[in-house]
Amino acid sequence: MTTRFSSARGPGRLFGGKTPSRCRMAAGLALAFCSTGLALASAFAQEPVLSRIPEYKPEYHVVGRLPIAGSPLMGLIPKLVKGFQKYQPQAEVSMNFETESEGAIGMLDAGVSEIAPMGDDAKVTDQMPFYNTFGYTPTEVSIATGCYNMRGCLYAWAIMVNKNNPIAHLSMRQLDEIFGSARTGAWQVGGPEHAILFTAKYARSAKSNIRTWGQLGLKGSWANQPIQTYGYVAPGFAVDFERKVMHWSDKWNGNFREYVEEKEAVPGPDGRKVWSQNMYKAISENKYAIGWGALMHVDGTCVNPDGSKCQNYPNVKVLAISWRKSGPAIPLTPANVRNRSYPLMRDAYIYVNRTPGQPLNPKVREFLRFVLSRQGQEIIQRQGIYSPLPESYIRKQLKKID
Repeated sequence: MTTRFSSARGPGRLFGGKTPSRCRMAAGLALAFCSTGLALASAFAQEPVLSRIPEYKPEYHVVGRLPIAGSPLMGLIPKLVKGFQKYQPQAEVSMNFETESEGAIGMLDAGVSEIAPMGDDAKVTDQMPFYNTFGYTPTEVSIATGCYNMRGCLYAWAIMVNKNNPIAHLSMRQLDEIFGSARTGAWQVGGPEHAILFTAKYARSAKSNIRTWGQLGLKGSWANQPIQTYGYVAPGFAVDFERKVMHWSDKWNGNFREYVEEKEAVPGPDGRKVWSQNMYKAISENKYAIGWGALMHVDGTCVNPDGSKCQNYPNVKVLAISWRKSGPAIPLTPANVRNRSYPLMRDAYIYVNRTPGQPLNPKVREFLRFVLSRQGQEIIQRQGIYSPLPESYIRKQLKKID
């Protein structure tokens, strides 16, 4: 994994190549810093190795109906069902993918399905009716890591600036301070309480807002220039960013300019104004801009709805991101998405109804055990869209269903 270390001294730490790295210093303190940084990077880097994942061995004989409703995850769920039925031939699995992500938890809430795969994170509005019905939130189980750079596959978020901007990387906290706003609190979803609760734990004052490039250490003509923010507004995208960066808060920087993909905009000139392509164009032309979006639009590797290739934007630069200000900055690469070290990678989730403190429905548990087994993760690997999970992360998911 490639990492970039930054000095912890002063605002100059954010300039690419302009602050001497402590890793080049001979002092023992610097060596300790480098060791700590590498340890932190290693803690987040978890390359999936299929041979380390335990094989599936049935613990319960599944007989009869097992309904699934939600997103097919680009054809992955039918493949996993087929693999599961090789070991559980009497399982009568029905699949309803007409609901896609938005209705998946609603089907779970209504008792129509028992397994709800989603192509996005479940929003608070998805989970609230379920919570109001049962008194607890649905159990969220990650089954795969999202992709690096492909339409519709839960691709990682790229943080972008104009190529003339000397900033090289930012931390997750700085992203909150740039894109977010002062708040009295934010949502806490799930957790030990299995609830959706608003808490002052994630409050912050306006003093922590980052609104000028000078606050990030840029000097001269940059210092007093306001940071213009750009990003997506469609809930499937925005909620994931809010969850990862802003603790589920929806209080954005007041100058945030929102865009959507072409298919989500109204026909005509009013729709074209808010197409996401205009966002990338604006960042490429405005050296004081910062935005978040899809790498495939930056490098032009995606395909438009009409079959044409996307335009690329060579004047847009993608930043590396660190989990903490003092940690190593992780560039957006296929390897760093796959090993889960890049902070803005995404997960493919399945949601299920499990009463806290009570066993999960054994049919549902058996299906999830298969998905999280070596055989299930091999199916994910062969599909080639999502990435299998590392063994240590699989153990965390299994604890949710055991």
